[in-house]
Amino acid sequence: MNLRRQLVLLSLCTLALPWAGCQYLRQVDKALGQGQIQTLEATGNAIAARLASAPELIAPDPKRTGRPPGAQLYLNPLSQPPALDGYGEEWRTLKLRPRKMHDQAGKPFARVTLGKYGSQVYLLLTVKDRTPNYHDPRSADISSGDTVEVYTARQQYILPVASQGPVRALHYNPRRGNYERELRLRGRWTASPQGYQLEMALPLALTDGELAIRVLDRTQSDGKDPARLASTLPADGRPGSLIEPLPALQQELEHFARPELQLTVVDQEGFVLAKSGGTPTNGDRASHERRWLRDWFYRQLLETDQLPPLPQGEYPATLTENRETASQWFGAPEDALSAPGDERIGAVSVPVVTRADDIIERPLLGRVIAAQSADALQSLTESAARRLWLTTAAAAGLVLLLLLGYASWLSWRIRRLHRAARNAVDASGRLRGDFPRPYLNDELGALNRAFASLLAELDHYHQYLRSLASKLSHELRTPLAVVRSSLDNLAAGELDADSRRYAERAADGGARLSSILNALSAANHLEASISQADKETFDLADLLQLLTQSYADARPEHHFDLQCPDGPLQYCGAPELLAQLLDKLVDNAVSFAPEGSQIELALEVERLQYRLSVSNDGPLLPEGFGQKLFDSLVSVRDDGGKAGHLGLGLHIARLIADFHQGDLSAANRDDGSGVTFTLSLPRQ
Repeated sequence: MNLRRQLVLLSLCTLALPWAGCQYLRQVDKALGQGQIQTLEATGNAIAARLASAPELIAPDPKRTGRPPGAQLYLNPLSQPPALDGYGEEWRTLKLRPRKMHDQAGKPFARVTLGKYGSQVYLLLTVKDRTPNYHDPRSADISSGDTVEVYTARQQYILPVASQGPVRALHYNPRRGNYERELRLRGRWTASPQGYQLEMALPLALTDGELAIRVLDRTQSDGKDPARLASTLPADGRPGSLIEPLPALQQELEHFARPELQLTVVDQEGFVLAKSGGTPTNGDRASHERRWLRDWFYRQLLETDQLPPLPQGEYPATLTENRETASQWFGAPEDALSAPGDERIGAVSVPVVTRADDIIERPLLGRVIAAQSADALQSLTESAARRLWLTTAAAAGLVLLLLLGYASWLSWRIRRLHRAARNAVDASGRLRGDFPRPYLNDELGALNRAFASLLAELDHYHQYLRSLASKLSHELRTPLAVVRSSLDNLAAGELDADSRRYAERAADGGARLSSILNALSAANHLEASISQADKETFDLADLLQLLTQSYADARPEHHFDLQCPDGPLQYCGAPELLAQLLDKLVDNAVSFAPEGSQIELALEVERLQYRLSVSNDGPLLPEGFGQKLFDSLVSVRDDGGKAGHLGLGLHIARLIADFHQGDLSAANRDDGSGVTFTLSLPRQ
């Protein structure tokens, strides 16, 4: 990981400032939430105390006390009468709470929903029965198949199940001793994919305030005992009471009403007896549309738990099925303007008990549930969150930008130093001499100056080495001429056989030393002349064909083969230098290739460059000598230096390739049979 990324990651530590501020705001928000719950609990206690002092408001029927749970049925107030068509579409839009009925095994069997409009009681019964059995008209029984029984305070009504059509309600007339049709019970049967459905209406006066439902499921239409049954009728045979909202309790509850506060009074079974206030949410649609994103952001900032939506029509068992004060947080209802969970609603349930002492515990009359949105009480938290977030975000952003800028500047200086160090030496080993000089006195500036001083010393030493050959050549020529002249004079005199042999050896050594000095001098002059050569446009293919023919004529002991595309190949360069480069490569190939072998020359044309290669059979290059071959005074020949090879030929070829901005490389053949030298020249 580079230094810039390390500093960027280190700068992320500044995000701890907003995180710490968020933790503080969450603690403040939690404290305000607890304060809201305590306020709602105080309101619920006040209402519960008032209702406990006047129990007739919440429990006007003392006969309900002691009745078994589940006996009572709730009458939901209806804004309009539903159509008795058996389909129940109007009921589904109301989203009322149905009463679930289970069979003997505890499995769901039926659901019943009751409503009241005017003086009529409306009923929707849905039964799950995959194999319904309808009444057989040939049977003597009044209902031989599946049956629905309706119990009121004075009468029992039998409703034979039909697949489709109107309801036929029968009741027993003891004076006449037979079953008669009850025309005041109106309704209709419909079949459903899971069983059948009943939609019915009857006068409220007919029930005398009590009602029970019993569903019988027979395996066959034979009138025998049912295989399954579900009932709301208690064991004592007395129907439960019909529970509906109490006007007097509603009027009393209105005295405690406050804006954005929902008050609900339920009985001991959770049935709503009175309700004041609407849904405790922000109902201003325009305001919500303007700030929904801000509210969502603060909810995410202050809240971590997903809250369940506020139920419509019923509360969870934790608020209705115990004798202790309970509280719970909810999100916005599913049909509210804001999304569920974006707004918090606190709810507190307080029990209503007439009196409790150490001896007798009075029965639970009901519960008071107070719910209020936390939106109004959290305006202070959101304002503080806004200021804290802006302050910490600005501070963290400023620090982050400063660190990022400093990291970028520092990384730029390091990359600049890295590029300068990497490009300080060219391909021929020369120092470029353009190493940057620092102007700052920090550690990087000191490192930069140290690199510059080191490269300056290396440049001086390199210049000394480059001039050493010419100095040695100049200084050695005079004593070498003295030695050679002395040897010539000695050879002209009378010498015995041994002395003449030694003199000839000395003369041969002097000749080789003279050739070495001449080669060194020629290399220095050629290197200086290359930079002054003129470039021209010529046909590269024609030059190669001419040179190849010349090599074949001059060295008949080897075979030369040229692979070159047809047609002219224009190139801008110094043809005499390229011919000299190719002479060095061919001379090197001839010196290593066995006599009678083939030396292959090839020219390939690519999109951006020409690739010229010279390949020969013979020994392979030693490992690691792929680029060292082109350095000065480097040779891999094993002739002991008798031939006077100094390794300057390939070095001169490299200088010519660099002059043409090309690349010269050497590698062993893939099959291991020899060596290939490749020259890459850029196309203009």
